[in-house]
Amino acid sequence: MLCGGQTLTLSEGVVVPTAREPNVQKPQVFVDALKDLLSPLRGREERIALCLPDAAGHVFLLDLETTFKNRRQGLDLVRWQLKELLPDSYKNIAIDFQELGQRESGSSRVLVSAIDQQVRQQYEELLTEAGFSVALIDFQSLQIYNCFRTQIELGKDFIFVAVNQQQLSLLSVQNGILDFHRSKAGMVDAERVFQEINRTLVTYRSAHSVYARSALYLQTDWPDTQELSAAITSVFDRPAQELPSPLLSLVRSHHLNLNAADAAGMAAAIGVAESLMWDLG
Repeated sequence: MLCGGQTLTLSEGVVVPTAREPNVQKPQVFVDALKDLLSPLRGREERIALCLPDAAGHVFLLDLETTFKNRRQGLDLVRWQLKELLPDSYKNIAIDFQELGQRESGSSRVLVSAIDQQVRQQYEELLTEAGFSVALIDFQSLQIYNCFRTQIELGKDFIFVAVNQQQLSLLSVQNGILDFHRSKAGMVDAERVFQEINRTLVTYRSAHSVYARSALYLQTDWPDTQELSAAITSVFDRPAQELPSPLLSLVRSHHLNLNAADAAGMAAAIGVAESLMWDLG
């Protein structure tokens, strides 16, 4: 059951997402904003699930050819493969992974999230200063998808497009397993979204025969979706099914005083909160 929810827009420059250095440029403004936003909602709860823009870290899909017996072995294999994907300057990173399933070849498909320790540490320290304990950190693209996959039967083969504020998230699921992931910031208009998707999918289209018959979904917090929907239809040669407000399936969500765009923008927060509840059992 949803107990409460509200949004707050930070002024420009307070947080600048980047994978290489601390993101919060105005720490006191950030802490004060957290207190103002969350204090009326928290009750006695101190744990918090934090969802960050994808630009604050890295998300990878890997195929592990070697079997692993436990999580520690899996992490060692992931770290070995990441040596080829991350610059040598990335030495101190936190890594988590999730096994998604088995490929026909027998390899394990894994989803990997990586964040620089100094980026993670700054967020944790500032949230502690605001009176909270960070129990989970994840990225926006994954948690928007997570929100809707628990609410709606999306099918086994589908393409999930999310455009929230200026971040594009593009995921393709084939036979129930996440097969492709891409996120990109700086999507200020529909034309840019069109160009980025078109450029991103050049190789993927030709290599996956199921692409043309995959269901297509669109989720966005843009107030006016007409131009964006037209761009998605154009780039995929078929219309997308626009997903409803992520609040619709939550008990008591009608008590929240949010406009449609703000409600749509809650998807990542709902997704990461649900992930934390699953982790806690």
